[in-house]
Amino acid sequence: MLLEAAAANECTEFIGSDPVQFPHRYTERGDIEASAFISAWMAYGSRKVFLQILDRLHATMDAVGGPYRFITNHAYRQLENNAQSCLYRFYKWEDFIVLCERMAEVYAEKRSLEAFFIPGQSLDSGVFALCKAFEGVNGIPVPGSPSANKRFYMFLRWMVRPGSPVDFGIWKNISPSQLIVPLDTHVYQIALRLGLTSRKSADLKTAAEITAAMAEIWPDDPSRGDFALYGTEVL
Repeated sequence: MLLEAAAANECTEFIGSDPVQFPHRYTERGDIEASAFISAWMAYGSRKVFLQILDRLHATMDAVGGPYRFITNHAYRQLENNAQSCLYRFYKWEDFIVLCERMAEVYAEKRSLEAFFIPGQSLDSGVFALCKAFEGVNGIPVPGSPSANKRFYMFLRWMVRPGSPVDFGIWKNISPSQLIVPLDTHVYQIALRLGLTSRKSADLKTAAEITAAMAEIWPDDPSRGDFALYGTEVL
C-alpha cells in the first residue's frame, strides 16, 4: 500500500497544490533555495490562504529580479513602512523582514544555507547550526527543539532528495538517508493507524521513529515515505 501511495503522489501533479510550487518557478540555485526557505516558513494554517500570500510575496520578489536578489540586494527593506501590519496569522511584515535580513547575513558569509551542514556530520548538528543562525526569528525552530518542526524538515526534503519530480536535490552535503519524515497531524494519525509508532505526541522522537519504519521500505531514502503517508486516508 505504501509503495503504491508514494508512487501515486510523488509526481508533477503534486506540485501545483503544494508550497513547493514556488521554488519550482526558478532555475537558478539561489532563487530555488531562497524561495523554498521562505515558502516552508510560511506553510502553516490554511493552505488556500498561505498559498495566496506566498504568490503575492513572490510577485514582489520577482519585481526586483527574484528571491535571491531580493534578499542579497536588501530589497525587503522597502517593506519597512508596513512592518507592524499583519502578514499572515501570527506573522507581521516585520517577521518577514527579519527573516530576510538574517538570510542576507548568511548569504553574505556563506552563499548557501547548505553550508551549515558538514559532510560526514550528523543531521542534528546541521539543523542546530542553521536554527542557531536564525535564532529569535518568529517561525524558526528554537535550536535543539524537541518539536517535530515539520516545515523545517520539509524544506530539507526539498533541497536534498535527487531524482524526484517534486524535490530538487541541489544540496549534496546531506544524504537522503539522513532525512527525517516531515511530521504533521495527518501523517501522525496515519502512522498510528498503521502501527508505525505508538508514541502519544507528534514530536521529533515520533518523527524519527516513523522515519526508521520508512527506512525498512526505503533504506536509502526514508523521507519518500512522506508522500506515501500524505496520500493515505485515515481509516
